[in-house]
Amino acid sequence: MTHQQIQLLHTLSKKEERQSYVEWTIHGIDDKAIIELQDLDLLFVSIGEGFIGGLKMLSLTAKGQDFIKDYCDVCECMPCDCGYGS
Repeated sequence: MTHQQIQLLHTLSKKEERQSYVEWTIHGIDDKAIIELQDLDLLFVSIGEGFIGGLKMLSLTAKGQDFIKDYCDVCECMPCDCGYGS
């Protein structure tokens, strides 16, 4: 798993609602990276309908929420071993 993928999971874990997929939010995230996270059952992608047709919405699965809880956003270690993480 790449650092960018972990950053994406962490970003989604801090949000209460599903997030729109914005390619430029995290450098290095592309469709291939999203598909890899889906294949690992860490991420769920839904596609909008109607006036938001084609807009991809990302949300963490229960497995994804459990996976990212050990991530430290202070030193970016996983699992946190620095003692400074949240």
